[in-house]
Formats: sequence, C-alpha cells, structure tokens
Amino acid sequence: MAKKAGVQHRQTEESRRRILEATLELAAERGYEGTTIALVSKRSGLPSGSVYWHFENKDSLFAALIEQSFEEWARQTGWSRESGPRSQQRLDDFLRERLTADDFSHGFWRLGLLLSLERRMADSSARQTFLAIRRRVLDALAQWWSVLLPDEVGARDPELSRRLAQFTLATSDGLFIAMAAGDDWDFHALSAMLADALSHQVCRALQGADGTAGAGP
Repeated sequence: MAKKAGVQHRQTEESRRRILEATLELAAERGYEGTTIALVSKRSGLPSGSVYWHFENKDSLFAALIEQSFEEWARQTGWSRESGPRSQQRLDDFLRERLTADDFSHGFWRLGLLLSLERRMADSSARQTFLAIRRRVLDALAQWWSVLLPDEVGARDPELSRRLAQFTLATSDGLFIAMAAGDDWDFHALSAMLADALSHQVCRALQGADGTAGAGP
C-alpha cells in the first residue's frame, strides 16, 4: 500500500513538473495572455483536468510557476549566499563575473517583469507573487553588498548597500527588457559597464574625508 502511494506521489509530482515546464515554454513564446490551459494541456501531454487538479486557474498556475522558478534561479545564482571578495584589488573582476545579464535571463524573470508592467492585473496572484519575490531579491542584493563592502564604509554610510542593491536591480531590469525586446546588443559588455559604474560608487565610498582614497578592505 505504501509502495503504491509512493508511485502515485511521484506520478503527481511528475505531472506537476510537466505542467509547469510547458507553461514556462508557452509563456516565453506567447506571454501571459497568449498562454491558455488548453495550450498547456497540449504542450504537456496531459488532459486539462489534470492541469485543473493541480491548479485552480491560469493565474494560480502562473503564480506557482513564478515561485518555483525563483527557487531554482536563487539556487543557481546564489545571490543570498555570495560573500564576495574582501579585497579592493579583486572587486572589479568579481563584479564583472557576477553582474551579468545571464543572472537575470531566466524565463520567469522576463515573465514577471512583463506582469509587473500590467497595472490592470494589480490583483493577479501571479503579479503579486513576482513583486514579493522581487522584494526578496532586493533584500538579498542588499545583504550581498553589505558583506562585500568594507566595514568602515558600511559604518560611514549604512544605507549604501541598499542603494547599490536598488541600482543593481534597476539596471538589470533595463538590460532584461532590452533582451526581451530582441535588441541585438552586446549584453556582456553592458554588464561590464554596470560593474564599472558600481565599482566607481564603491571607490567613492572608500574616499576619506579629505578626498584621498582610503585604505582598501
């Protein structure tokens, strides 16, 4: 009996995974409006009744997709765990390596940004889920910056890590929208420019009161 229940559980989880993967693929092709339960059913190879068994409606399906995709993205990028270098000499290379458009190229992020621009969907569970996740990402970025910055800088300007996090996220949003628009740009070069701009802000923060560079971290 327990073995049968275990098989059913795995089948249920497999069905849910297939539904979410199909939804993510369709959303990348058609957006939120163009993705329907019927299309999800066809793409996943599961009956529509199976989709409705797992999810009440399309909005709850997208909310679950965004939540699960975020957890996968967070594990892949490691923003909340990254401590960063404690050396000014390594800061520039570190930023260029970490702050790339690839970090924000996950399908759910593109979908979430599009939903966040849809004011008419203010009450949508999917939109609210993404906005809540975006706040979590901002908090993780702020924590990342607070660890990266030297202690004396944080003591001098406690809000700097938060401002750097906001700048990081806002600029990444712009890069992502350009990617979604299909702009044929060199996004790695633009990400390097973002790293340069952030590094410059850190260097400014390291300046002593007399305008000369302070000691490195």
